Amino acid sequence: MRCPAKFVWLILWTVCVAEDCREPPPRKETEIVSGSWTEQTYPEGTQATYKCRPGYRTLGSIVMVCKDGKWVSLHPSRICRKKPCGHPGDTSFGSFHLAVGTQFEYGAKVVYTCDEGYQMLGEINFRECDTNGWTNNIPLCEVVKCLPVTEPENGRIVSGALEPDQEYTYGQVVQFQCNAGYSLDGPKQIHCSAGGVWSGDKPKCVGISCTPPNILNGYPIISKEIYKANERVQYKCSAGFEYSERGETICTASGWAPVPSCVEITCDPPHIPNGFYTPESNRYRTGDRITYHCKEGFYPEIQGNVARCTGNHWSPAPRCTLKPCSRPVIKHGRLYYDYSGYFPANVGQYFYYYCDHNFVTPSRRSGDYLTCKRNGWSAEVPCLRQCIFDYLEHGHNSYSAKKYLQGETVRVQCYPGYSLPDNQDTLLCTENGWSPPPKCILVNTQNIKELKYTTMDNHECSKKWYKRKRKEQCYYVSARKQ
Repeated sequence: MRCPAKFVWLILWTVCVAEDCREPPPRKETEIVSGSWTEQTYPEGTQATYKCRPGYRTLGSIVMVCKDGKWVSLHPSRICRKKPCGHPGDTSFGSFHLAVGTQFEYGAKVVYTCDEGYQMLGEINFRECDTNGWTNNIPLCEVVKCLPVTEPENGRIVSGALEPDQEYTYGQVVQFQCNAGYSLDGPKQIHCSAGGVWSGDKPKCVGISCTPPNILNGYPIISKEIYKANERVQYKCSAGFEYSERGETICTASGWAPVPSCVEITCDPPHIPNGFYTPESNRYRTGDRITYHCKEGFYPEIQGNVARCTGNHWSPAPRCTLKPCSRPVIKHGRLYYDYSGYFPANVGQYFYYYCDHNFVTPSRRSGDYLTCKRNGWSAEVPCLRQCIFDYLEHGHNSYSAKKYLQGETVRVQCYPGYSLPDNQDTLLCTENGWSPPPKCILVNTQNIKELKYTTMDNHECSKKWYKRKRKEQCYYVSARKQ
């Protein structure tokens, strides 16, 4: 570049001088700076190297440099952290917890405790994480023990016995039993507790005796002041009372067994299916009476309908049973056998019978079975008349005989001028036969002329004449009244 001749260039040079650090490098509680730092100022670029205090550690060096009047970390992520100690170790029959800190690292403290029934060997129950790892050894727990126990006088140990001088461990149980005639005064069993002492004192065995039993509403048959172990006493109850279990009791270590007692003799309200009773009550005393009645179709099982409360039960027992059937009266028939010892018959029993001549059963047979039912015999009329319709005098007849049962009817047709009595046109089969009899009677005075003719297979009668089938004759009927 050319400059005009009239100008003179003036070049000014500016020099920048770096600012010094006026303080020594900063220090943290977890760090130690290397070297001596006693100067008032430190020039740009001065470096300070740190190391971690005991119990702390970091990866790589921590370096700070003086820059623009300030100390700046070359690696900000590098800081001193607490040194870990790892797991402190478990102990058998015990456990631990963190008493100081939240991690297994420098400064942490764990405290050990033993399980119930175990105690710690030694007085130190903790470990601390220091610069060289965990302090102390892992505490040990041993089972708690109780002093030896011996048999009571007049008794023995029946469970858990050891050698006379042998100690018992936590949880072990010792059971005691007295000799015959003696009873325990104290606990039946004791156990070695977590505190290393027995749960109770060793019991004593004392002689068994009983005073006379106090029996409400009863009394001993033979009484005396003192009874020995296993001695028996028989007793009786007052009138209207009975033994609750049995009339004998035994002197035992726990007193009289079973406890002698007399309870009032009562009856519960009776349960009478198909019946009812009076008076009603929740409880009946000995001698109380009830009167019971049976529903229709039932009757008292024994004669009479009064029952009495006696000895915890009703006498006679009130029951209603189905009414039996007496010996059937079979009109126009009879039983096939005598059956004398079978009556009265119970419901469900049946017997064979047969009917007289001209009579049949409702099923139109000569014989059948009669069954005893709740409402009586199965057939009200065992034998029914059988009527045969084969001829109607002065009337039209069927070509074949037909049978009808008692109570059945048949419609008939009389010849002209004839009719059944009272102008009926129906015959009813009754016990005594047809009613009215099968006979048409003359109802008009008629002049009847008989015309005889030779027998013909096919013929017709002239007007005012009718055919009579039986004799193949024709009769003349006049309508004139007499």
